[in-house]
Amino acid sequence: MQMKKFVLILFVFCCATAKGQQKSGMSPRQIAERNKPGTVMILATFKGNVSAAKPYIDESSLTVLAQNIKQQLEADGTYTTDLFWTSYIKSFAANVDKYMTRSNETMSEELNTTMLGSGFVITPDGYVVTNAHVIDADEESTKQSFAQQAFSKIINEDVASLEQSMGRKMNEEESKAIVDAESWYFSQTLTVDDIQADYNVVIGVTGKKGEIVAMTIPAKLVTRGNPIPGKDVAILKLQEKHIYPTIRIGDDTQMSTGDPVYVLGYPGVATFHPLISEESMAEATLTTGLVSARKKMKGGWDVLQIDAAITHGNSGGPVMNDKGEVIGLATFGSADEQRGQEVQGMNFIVPATIVKEFLKKGSVKPQMSDISLLYEEAMNLFDKSRFKKALEKLKEVKSQNPAFPFVDKFLEDTQTNIDKGLDKGENGFMDFVNKNKLALMIGGGALVLILLLVVVLKRKKKTA
Repeated sequence: MQMKKFVLILFVFCCATAKGQQKSGMSPRQIAERNKPGTVMILATFKGNVSAAKPYIDESSLTVLAQNIKQQLEADGTYTTDLFWTSYIKSFAANVDKYMTRSNETMSEELNTTMLGSGFVITPDGYVVTNAHVIDADEESTKQSFAQQAFSKIINEDVASLEQSMGRKMNEEESKAIVDAESWYFSQTLTVDDIQADYNVVIGVTGKKGEIVAMTIPAKLVTRGNPIPGKDVAILKLQEKHIYPTIRIGDDTQMSTGDPVYVLGYPGVATFHPLISEESMAEATLTTGLVSARKKMKGGWDVLQIDAAITHGNSGGPVMNDKGEVIGLATFGSADEQRGQEVQGMNFIVPATIVKEFLKKGSVKPQMSDISLLYEEAMNLFDKSRFKKALEKLKEVKSQNPAFPFVDKFLEDTQTNIDKGLDKGENGFMDFVNKNKLALMIGGGALVLILLLVVVLKRKKKTA
């Protein structure tokens, strides 16, 4: 009986020791390094014909609006011509449905526009996960983009006419208010006919000079849900045969309020910033934050609220835990209804649990590619300053796929660290000892205790 108690105590002790030695999560840099290769840009191109009701402009109501604004500013003692026009434009944009109403005439225009989103590769043969609304021609925000593109000539003419009345050019905020307001009007009356959708996935690869450049690959839709408030997930299949970089899918049910999250994607404002070179557009952007809450959608399924910054273009991109595993898709944010502006820190992700439903529906089994595992092993060695061994692994990656993103950069950095004498490589017995230090400590301690027990039992036996 005493022997059984001792073994139980020893087991509990060993388990507790092992638990206390669990590895902590990765740094943001490590998560980005491992997952940028498998994070992709989604381009959905829509072509066809769109129609909308020609607007009737209520001139009398606009005259009253102008008079009211002028009287209010003069009463406040703040009247200036610029302030008058800024106030006029804001009031018009906020109540566009009052001043622009539907007429009986219809206008038709040809459409050829491309929508931007993000996604990630989850199998070596190129299955990609993104949001349904990124590839959906009937989604409300997509229709508004259609309207802005198709009826841009009319909208631009209205802007030019108003600028002539103002006697000056509109500033960026004023121009955006008019464009957004009129695009919204056209989207409300828009009819989409025979729209053809083509999907392409942009993957960052290593170019001739080592920089990350864009490789565009056609894709086919496999399965999809419905845009928010539906289960906003779509699965695409890349149509060229390659061994693709991949990302792991994790378990969102283990996430709690306050847990860190990491978002990779292609936010339009940063990806296509006018001051950024075209060579930089193929590299994903990382933002970080925390889980703010777990919320219920009206359909009864969960979403995670996060405070990490996401915006247009991030949709469909991977949101990861501190192990670098995908626990959801960056999907939708919040807006200030009065100002019509995004509110950062109030963003939501469709969890991996929902993604797995669609993977199952499409008969897709997530799997890490061998080359991603090899690259990951090289990164782990690099982080431990075992640069010589990391160099061997990186050369293997390079030999298997010379265009694997970032491999040239790390080959150069690794060689530089070796030349500086920074390698902390180990071999032979000490290598084995360091790899298995925890197991040896527990096993050695257990062996010592067992030997002591045997000695004590023998002494008791002799005494008896």
